[in-house]
Order: sequence, then C-alpha cells, then structure tokens
Amino acid sequence: MALALRLLEPVLRSGESKPLTDFLAETESALALAAGEKTGFLGRLADYVLTGSGKRVRPALVFLGSQFGKAESSAVAQTALAVEMIHIATLAHDDLVDEAVIRRQRPTVGVKFGEGAAVLLGDYVYAEAFRRLSALGRPDVMSLFAECTMTMCEGEIGQYESRYRFDLSVQDYLSFLQKKTASLMAAACRAGGLLGGIAPDRIRALDTFGDRLGVAFQIVDDILDIEGDEAVVGKTLHTDLIHGKMTLPLIDYAAGLSTDKERAAFQDFLRSPNGRVDAFIADLRRSGVLEKSKEMARSLLREAEGLLATLPDVPARTLLAEVSRRLSDRKV
Repeated sequence: MALALRLLEPVLRSGESKPLTDFLAETESALALAAGEKTGFLGRLADYVLTGSGKRVRPALVFLGSQFGKAESSAVAQTALAVEMIHIATLAHDDLVDEAVIRRQRPTVGVKFGEGAAVLLGDYVYAEAFRRLSALGRPDVMSLFAECTMTMCEGEIGQYESRYRFDLSVQDYLSFLQKKTASLMAAACRAGGLLGGIAPDRIRALDTFGDRLGVAFQIVDDILDIEGDEAVVGKTLHTDLIHGKMTLPLIDYAAGLSTDKERAAFQDFLRSPNGRVDAFIADLRRSGVLEKSKEMARSLLREAEGLLATLPDVPARTLLAEVSRRLSDRKV
C-alpha cells in the first residue's frame, strides 16, 4: 500500500485510526484474492491492476461513512471493494484516452499489455464490481453506483469534447470535475451512510462532503499534472497540456491575457506544445495562477470539513476531517 501510506499516513497514525487501518489492509487482501481467482492472461492482467499500489481513498470513505450508523461489516467490505474496482477500471480507460505511459510508478496497462487488453480489462473490472454490488441485495446501493458510473463517463466525455476550447468557463470546468471525479467520492460516502442506516440529512452531509472533497482532489491533481514530480506522483504528467485540456490554472491564465497576440500564442502552444512545456510552466508559475488554483482547492476542503460539524462526534468524523486536510497539500 505504498501510495496509500504516503497519502494517508498522517491519518493512519491517528490514535483513532486502527479500525480504518485494519479495514484498508483487509481491502488489500480482498483485491489480491480477487486477482488470484483468475488464471492465464486474464489472471496476469487482474493481478497487475488489482494488487498494485493505490491511494484507497474511496474504500476509506465507504468505511468512514458507515461508522456513523450500524452497518453489516461484510456489506461495507464488499461495497468498498467494488468502489475501488470501479475506480481501477476508470484508470485503465482514462490512461488510454490520455496516452499515459506511467501509472502508480510503473507502465500503464496499455503500454505493458497493449491497448486492446486495457480496454477489455477495464470492462471486465467494471463487470466484476457490479457483480459484487448486485450480490448485496441492496438496490439503492446498486442504483447509486450505476448512476455514478454513467455520470463519470458523462464528465470524461464532456471534457474530451471541450479540448482546445479556449473560452471554457470555470463553471463548466468544475462541472466536469464534479462528474468525472467527485461523483465517485460522493457515492462512496453516501453508500457508507446508506449501509449504516443513518438519517437522510446526515447522508446528504456525507454526500456533499464527498463532492467537495472530490472536486478539490481533482483540482490538486490538475495542478500536479503541471508542476508535480513524475517520480513522486507516480504517473505520466503534462497530459492535460499535451492534449489541450483547459484545467483551472489554464482557464485563469487565459483570462489574464490582455492582447490578441498573447491569446494567439497561448492557443498555438496548446495545439502544439512540443519542446515548450518547461518554459510555459515557468510562465504559469510567474503568473500566480497555480497558487490561485491551490487556494480554490483549500477553500473547497474547508467547506467540506465544515459539513462534518452536522455529523455525530465519533472517531470517523475526526478521520474524515484529517483526510480532507491531508488532501489539501498532497504530492501524490
């Protein structure tokens, strides 16, 4: 769990974190067991994506959400496992769209096994996730993740369609983030609450917490794509720049350009950035837009943390707040 420990280590060191630490260890074991059920080429593919290091934030959100009520432990475990599988499947497909070479500090599935294998493996892991959800006998949870998966696809398709759209608004950008990233974090929180049988108003608070957390998480991810260290982040960087995705720093940068010549130069860079990425990133740093984006992420995380005040004062609330604080300055 290298990446999980690097991201959540301060949370897992908390005196109240042992149940979460144990749960994440059980999730790792369940992923390894699921991979080991397959043989041949499929077994190699499953082992490659299911047992590799991951942040495991989404399983943690399912578990912590369930702690505000009384949930059946096996249902929480299976839901958390399915959520992580959905996330893993999206990564297999997203890396193809982004033409990424590295994921979790090793070659992406498409690079190591071929693009066709990556598509089929993503499809397979999606199906495995929903097979496990269907076995729960909880139509509400099943429907939640079916709708969430559709929403994630809508967000990715919308952002893909908007490549090189230099007039993209911040509102449209945030809408893409809510769909493609925040929807799964919100669903993980909501699912935990549903399994715990907590009151609707508390489920809404958890859902909104997950939404704000997810949007902030993706903003930070977009910042890391620009200024992160690939060896630390563990995946291919600068893919947004290379593919003309207007992320928040680029939207703010474009808004600050005052002449047609500056705007034309910016658009020319995004259409053909070859050999100019480092110089452009230096310009972004000087412009102040990266710090502005970081402040938006911090503001969203403060809002997320504020929502927790409506929930019972149990250890899970403290741990959720610590997860939020940790994400504000993450490097991985």
